[in-house]
Amino acid sequence: MEMVSATLNAKGDFMTKEEFDAMVAAEEKRLGVGNQEFMQRHNEIMRMIDEARQNGGKSDGTDRTDGDAERSIQPDRDKL
Repeated sequence: MEMVSATLNAKGDFMTKEEFDAMVAAEEKRLGVGNQEFMQRHNEIMRMIDEARQNGGKSDGTDRTDGDAERSIQPDRDKL
């Protein structure tokens, strides 16, 4: 049996595959997916995730046991 997925547009109407593909392409362009700045930020975020996992950090970037925000690995929100 083939799986079928449906996507809704902003008006709540179903989108065709072509409309969906066009929307994805436009969003990738808007975000600059693949450009140097995008890739640098992506790599920075991935390094932070790896560091958090290695150090047993929680998703908020603090230590699992003490909640010490001083040692947080959260990025500078102004750079996001």
